[in-house]
Amino acid sequence: MFPGASFCEWLSGSYWRLDSPTEERSIELAIEGYAPDVRELFRDRVWQLSGTIDAECLAARRPVDGTVCLKRLREGQIRYRVRFHADDGSPYELSGHKQCSVLAPVDSVTLLVAKVLDEVGDEVGRATLRFDVRADWGRFVRNLRLRF
Repeated sequence: MFPGASFCEWLSGSYWRLDSPTEERSIELAIEGYAPDVRELFRDRVWQLSGTIDAECLAARRPVDGTVCLKRLREGQIRYRVRFHADDGSPYELSGHKQCSVLAPVDSVTLLVAKVLDEVGDEVGRATLRFDVRADWGRFVRNLRLRF
């Protein structure tokens, strides 16, 4: 049997609803990515996600599940999709990507631009989240592991 792998990532920033674009709200995403078998990870290039989201006036410390997909890495994108239920029980999805570029290597691994989608897939908001390299790099590296 081959080992699995996991990592933890913390992203924070702001989002705004399309129906009130001047009202910027805070958003935080704490996720654990895991792959039960590294062979499948190299073949499929998909991490499974679990964690929490805290989006002001939408979802307070609500659980999330989803994926980080590396299939478009050759095209310079790392795709994130997380599903969650808002405080009122309505389902939402945060869908976005990190754009990989040799011209902006720090933004490539730290900046997540995303859309907030409702239960039918309509865009209801936009978000910009960042991984704080200075504060969280050491914690990220300590949490990157092989699982036997």
